[in-house]
Amino acid sequence: MRKSMVPNLAMAGCLAVIAGCTSGSVGSRSGGPGGNPYGMFRCDGGTAMEVRRASGNAIAVSAPNGESIVLPASPAGQRARYGADAYALVIEGRDALFMKSGAMPLNCRR
Repeated sequence: MRKSMVPNLAMAGCLAVIAGCTSGSVGSRSGGPGGNPYGMFRCDGGTAMEVRRASGNAIAVSAPNGESIVLPASPAGQRARYGADAYALVIEGRDALFMKSGAMPLNCRR
């Protein structure tokens, strides 16, 4: 297996695990299925993250590492899991988990 494929396979595995851990039957006003995923989050280590609406089912994220990224809903049409390329974001109520391939997941809270 080529070395460049390893991070992509690791992210795909993380997304598959996360998809199985979230429940599609629970909703809340502050995130999760049918809820509002937008707002400011305070993250571990004193960092912050802002989530804003983008086009379609995507969100715009000012990530804790300073990057600005757009993540589509994954799978399309839901409002708790977002991911693209090396990034994933899962929002459940007041909690969010921000993941970047090759880095430790970061816990955030509203």
